[in-house]
Amino acid sequence: MGRRRWRYRKLFRRRYGRIIWLVIKRNGKKGFFKFPAQKKKRREHRILVANEFIAAALAKSVGLPVAKVKQVTVRGPRGIRRKGLLSQKASANKVIPWKKAKKRVYRKPHKKVKKADLLARIVAFDAWIMNPDRNNRNLILYRKRKAKRYKWYLIDHGIAVFGKPSRWSLRKAKRKFRKKRAYKFTMHSGSKKKQRIPKGLKRFTLDNRKSFNKMVRKIKRLSNSAIRKAVRKVPKGCLRKSERRFITKVLIHRKKQIKKIVKRISKKFR
Repeated sequence: MGRRRWRYRKLFRRRYGRIIWLVIKRNGKKGFFKFPAQKKKRREHRILVANEFIAAALAKSVGLPVAKVKQVTVRGPRGIRRKGLLSQKASANKVIPWKKAKKRVYRKPHKKVKKADLLARIVAFDAWIMNPDRNNRNLILYRKRKAKRYKWYLIDHGIAVFGKPSRWSLRKAKRKFRKKRAYKFTMHSGSKKKQRIPKGLKRFTLDNRKSFNKMVRKIKRLSNSAIRKAVRKVPKGCLRKSERRFITKVLIHRKKQIKKIVKRISKKFR
């Protein structure tokens, strides 16, 4: 049993009402463990967990690499057990966020990154799951010591799908989504802010439109049962039945509207 347990290593960050620890297993695997800083934040935390689980499952269903997420309990430095969300870190000699990569990685991803064509598909995926915050920190590169090119995966989908946990309201979301052209904005907030894209990937996506369009077709062809299965991945107690039904309906509808959604986003590329 001891090898299966995640142990506290150090405090990584305290932000937005959440505490993040770096945790480790006896076998050397590492991860980042999030939990609410206060009891009153637990309601918000359940939505964050739902966002992460649904986004991770959908990413896998369309062939994008994503960090493993799970709910675990970790004993902290004072011996108090905390239940929260774990995002597992890649086992490699070098693991860095996109932000810390050298300029040649931004300029020529196809020469420095494995499966670089998939990078051109991230924008379409984020548009579908309503993720406005794909920044330079939540695209992760990793490689072993002798490897010439990086592998990569996506992390941190805490404000995708249902949106910001602190602002989530089923009643307001239903009212917003009744609009005929609801695909134009982020459903849960009505926000019209630009979708964020990691450095260099806007141009790379434009130069690799074939790969981008493949993702659009892949999303459109994804079965409704695959979407329902992704929503069912959310741990028990995190979502109400009405919320599960609602977000399933939203994701299916946005899947059908994906061409209109990405067409609107593509206009901002130029």
